[in-house]
Amino acid sequence: MRYVFLWLCLGLLVAPAFGATVVHESMLHRREIAIAKKLRCTVCQAESLAVSQAGIARDMRKLIREKLRAGQTPHQIIAYFVKRYGDYILLKPPFDPLGAILWIWPFALFAVFGGFALVVMRRRARAPMPPPSPELGAEDRERIKALTRQE
Repeated sequence: MRYVFLWLCLGLLVAPAFGATVVHESMLHRREIAIAKKLRCTVCQAESLAVSQAGIARDMRKLIREKLRAGQTPHQIIAYFVKRYGDYILLKPPFDPLGAILWIWPFALFAVFGGFALVVMRRRARAPMPPPSPELGAEDRERIKALTRQE
C-alpha cells in the first residue's frame, strides 16, 4: 500500500510536466499557424503557408516553428521572410503608392476616353441635320421604273 501511495504521489508530481509540454507544443503550433496564415506559399501563390501542401510550404512552416522555439517574435519571423522573398511573400502586402498608381491608371484612362466619347456624341447630337433631299419628280420616277424593268 505504501508503494502505491508513493507511485501515486510521484505520478501527481510528474503529470504537470507532461501536461505543460503538451500545452506548450499546442501553443507553439497555434502561433506557427497564425504566422503561416499571413505568408503566401511561393509555389501555390494563391494559398497561405498554413493550408498549402507543397513541400516548400512544409519546410517554411518547419522553419517558422524552429524560429519560434528559438524565441523569435512573430514580427521578427515575418520580417525574415520579407527580407528573403520581398513583399510578395505577404498575403496582404503593405500600401505602396506606385502600386496604387498602377491599379488606378486603367480606370483613369477609361474615364478620360469615356468623357471624350461623351463630348463627341453630344456635339454630334447638337449638330444641325442636313436638309432633307428633295422629293423625286415625275421624270425621275419614270427613269427609275425604266431602269428596274431592264434588269
